[in-house]
Amino acid sequence: MNSDKYLEGQSMQKPPLFESDSFIYWKNIFETYVKSKDSDLCHIIINGDFPPVVKNATTRALKVVSFEKQDDDLKKKLARNNEAKMVFYNVLPKKEYERIFMCKTAKEIWQSLLITHHGNSKVKDNKIDLLVQRYEQFTILEEESIDSGFAKFNTIITSLKALDERISSKNYLRKYLRALHPK
Repeated sequence: MNSDKYLEGQSMQKPPLFESDSFIYWKNIFETYVKSKDSDLCHIIINGDFPPVVKNATTRALKVVSFEKQDDDLKKKLARNNEAKMVFYNVLPKKEYERIFMCKTAKEIWQSLLITHHGNSKVKDNKIDLLVQRYEQFTILEEESIDSGFAKFNTIITSLKALDERISSKNYLRKYLRALHPK
């Protein structure tokens, strides 16, 4: 594979660089990247670290194993916890790192990013309200090209869809046509 084809953050080997302005876009690409690389990493990010435990053969109870008594297989599995955190450290700029450096697990980092940039339900509702307002007030200026106007309109529609706010394609097509300048 020719690595010259990829820009930084757009490689099959490197995770996509964090973009707070396009968080939903980055989130989808990041999730796909992690899933394509390693299902264990994806599991750790979503569900939390692998604990340092083993199952007792006779009682089948889980028992915490001290570092000194961990076998190589368990140590490798536990090392995946740090690999998952390292994926985040590789994609986050310093400003974001300062927000998450106190997080102990990859799951905590992921949750922090989701709440900060995607928001909890109140933040999500506020974003939807703002986007619906932008949708309702959308117009294309006389000096603006149709392509430029469509790009702005499409950004609003895509953002609403990403927040699970559905507007029928029939309605947003009508809205776009009404927003066109008479010229």
